[in-house]
Amino acid sequence: LNQSSSLLKKGAITMYAMLGTIFSTFLVGLLCFYSAKMGLVRDIDQENPMEALIFGALISAVDPVATLSIMGNPELQCDQLLYSLVFGESVLNDAVAIVLFKTFLAYYKPDGPDWRDAGIPSAL
Repeated sequence: LNQSSSLLKKGAITMYAMLGTIFSTFLVGLLCFYSAKMGLVRDIDQENPMEALIFGALISAVDPVATLSIMGNPELQCDQLLYSLVFGESVLNDAVAIVLFKTFLAYYKPDGPDWRDAGIPSAL
């Protein structure tokens, strides 16, 4: 086992899982929030973005079970590096999504955010 190759895999997997899940969470959450502000979506709080970010964190974890089962087929001769990157990312992105969900839920106040609270901007 090549140690430098293993370290590069871990770095790439961590980067894909963390950055991809965080980007997806904020993209989905803010799209939902601004869609609600424009009146395109109902039943989402138009004043508090935390509710939409909670939804974004919940929906951003992608489970590529079908992709991994196809890639694992020996007839396709898929690159093992690609398979290990997708597998590792799928394991870690669930953990990142759970952390984001719990963080947003901890700061969610249904009656509206208190933006003077220093914990909210530092949590984001």
